[in-house]
Amino acid sequence: MTLDKVDFDALSQELIALRRDFHKHPEPAWTEFRTTARIIDELEKLGLTVQYGPSIHVPEKMFGLPKDEVMEERWQRALKESARPDLVEAMKGGYTGCLAMIEGALPGPTVGIRVDIDCNDAQEADDPKHPPCAQGFRSVYENCMHACGHDAHAAIGIGVAKVLCACKDQLRGKVLLVFQPGEEGLRGAASLTAAGHFSQCDYFFGGHVGLLDGLEVGDVAAGGHGFLASTKFDVTFHGLASHAAAPERGRNAIAAAAMATLGMLSIPRHGDGASRINVGTFHGGTGRNVIPAQAELCVETRGGTTEINAFMEAEARRICQGAADMYGCTVETRFMGSAGCITCDEPLVEHTIEVLSQMEDIHKILRDINFNGGEDVTTMMRDVQEHGGQVIELVFGMPLAAPHHNDYFDVDERVIPLAARIFSTLALTAGDWNK
Repeated sequence: MTLDKVDFDALSQELIALRRDFHKHPEPAWTEFRTTARIIDELEKLGLTVQYGPSIHVPEKMFGLPKDEVMEERWQRALKESARPDLVEAMKGGYTGCLAMIEGALPGPTVGIRVDIDCNDAQEADDPKHPPCAQGFRSVYENCMHACGHDAHAAIGIGVAKVLCACKDQLRGKVLLVFQPGEEGLRGAASLTAAGHFSQCDYFFGGHVGLLDGLEVGDVAAGGHGFLASTKFDVTFHGLASHAAAPERGRNAIAAAAMATLGMLSIPRHGDGASRINVGTFHGGTGRNVIPAQAELCVETRGGTTEINAFMEAEARRICQGAADMYGCTVETRFMGSAGCITCDEPLVEHTIEVLSQMEDIHKILRDINFNGGEDVTTMMRDVQEHGGQVIELVFGMPLAAPHHNDYFDVDERVIPLAARIFSTLALTAGDWNK
């Protein structure tokens, strides 16, 4: 197997330019209209048939959709800004993301490779010391930022497509490339999985840039444990408005939400494993002299096992109901997304390490790392395992200028072509594993 047909110097420049375009135009979950259209356009230039729009989703499983007015605003913006408004038109309603199948010249297994493409709800640093700002590709959208590297992931996925299309004569089997919307909040994988796209995969690879401190470009973590099960839900407290001078006539929704916030953050941690809870946002009220009639919380729970996460979620919901009762309010919750635990398959871990050990520019290989976080790629991975396939998650090392989800986060762009080469090499050698 050789990649001599690929000019990686030229490819590197192409992928870095793509990453910077994605970074400058970040789009949150279910509104990745411009992003998806750019990806589809790049894949179609390679002669690939791309699946996109409502046909790849199960609407009932599209969790955590934004409010209608937000969806419409971002769709209209993408229509104006995208070079392919025809593609944006086909995604109306939040049907973002896409899939492409690359057919090899020889029979062999089906390999799935998944990358995510959405951004975070974060305001990017406006500081000349921040490279995207200094080099002119800082986010142009307010409170939207690629602060987790998904801009790099999208470019990596396109890079894999370019490499594999150049090497189809060496490819045994098929490669399903998945550009997933809505990873943040664990929202997007359920819809694609329910549509049955991954049941055919013999091997399935996920990957993420960064995540681990102390790693350099060329360091790769292959497999691991510590995927935390997680549930995301929104909580709305409904009270009764009144003049602040007559508080006895009202029902203070902010007071109920505040009590619930403190109560949830005080849930005892579980003795059987990792447990987490966070209240990420708190909004409520209409004016200084008005008893607030409504307050909203965005909540997430996590657990080292599905059972621990279920305990945390049940406790959180119980506390919210109790706080509502205490202040004479009502409460409603809205499920926004979830992901479960997963264990990487040891045979695939071994094969991956063997391939990595023979690649140039790989300096250090780690195994059995502790991810200590949630990722909804686990929804796809579980589906693959249930249908007899094997799965693994990789971490592509890079020095971190700032933590993930921080307004100064940035990607060491050297990792992009290397990750594309790693995924491509794993796909091209997968046929050997069936012998």
